[in-house]
Amino acid sequence: NGVEFHFDTEVTDLRPVEDGWEIRTSKGTYKTRYVVNAAGVYADKFHNMVSNKKIHITPRRGDYCLLDKTAGNHVSHTVFALPGKYGKGVLVTPTVHGNLLVGPTAIDIENKEGTNTTREGLNEVITKAEMNVKNIPMRQVITSFAGLRAHEDGHEFIIGEVDGAEGFFDCAGIESPGLTSSPAIGELVAEQVSRKLRLKKKKHFIAKRKGIFHPDSLSLEERNALIRENPAYGTIICRCERITEGEILDAIHRPLGAKSVDGVKRRTRAGMGRCQGGFCGPKVMEILCRELGEDMQQITKAGGASYMVKGCCKDAFEDAYDIVIIGGGPAGL
Repeated sequence: NGVEFHFDTEVTDLRPVEDGWEIRTSKGTYKTRYVVNAAGVYADKFHNMVSNKKIHITPRRGDYCLLDKTAGNHVSHTVFALPGKYGKGVLVTPTVHGNLLVGPTAIDIENKEGTNTTREGLNEVITKAEMNVKNIPMRQVITSFAGLRAHEDGHEFIIGEVDGAEGFFDCAGIESPGLTSSPAIGELVAEQVSRKLRLKKKKHFIAKRKGIFHPDSLSLEERNALIRENPAYGTIICRCERITEGEILDAIHRPLGAKSVDGVKRRTRAGMGRCQGGFCGPKVMEILCRELGEDMQQITKAGGASYMVKGCCKDAFEDAYDIVIIGGGPAGL
């Protein structure tokens, strides 16, 4: 619909100018009539640049454990604890894809990038989950991760145009249930900005996106016909989740396509299975290199500087081999 995206671009400053705002970034300066501040745990930083009424957001870390699909039927419904000061507590839930999810914690931290898990946090997840659900098969954990909720001191969502900063709209403090609320928040702010700008809806506005096609929904005959038409759907890249090369190509080449390993994972689930990308990760990287025309050392896990490959043996050593085996073991290698 004509939207432009500028990734890996850090906003360093913004100030009001005639007829709008000037936004200074790591990759140049932009001028705009309106700004929507949807910066998550950094929303207070930008709000406080333009408003005398300051807000403060605390990153609240939530640790999770994800269990294999063999544990997916341990509960049939989401089991919540009694809500407390920090939210709904640790829950145990089956996921829509058949896994079992346990978490989160609610730990206030200072680091706005602190998405690392901790031993203490994961122990808390396990201990509190087992207060409500017995015999959770924690040996089936395939990964753990953490996210940050943007907790504002007033415990409320802050949505709307900022007093004294015309044309600057906040979407700040959007913690739980922020994900559930996000479609309604988007519609509300779009309506507010549209009303100020007196916008009219585009005649050819595209309101829906087509999802990535998953061939597992086909019969055997239909699938064979698809493979004859497009052989990429006959190559399984992720064995755990049965994700084909065709689906990964779709994820890369669709509008706003995947440009990283996690970008492919979040669109297709390649790498979400028991081995967590141990088998398919290098193959996904190879496909990204080929389709994006990039070198392997440019491929990232999740954008920025999260490079998957660093350096090359041939850059550092005079002798470079195809295979080096180090160790002992029964074969005496």
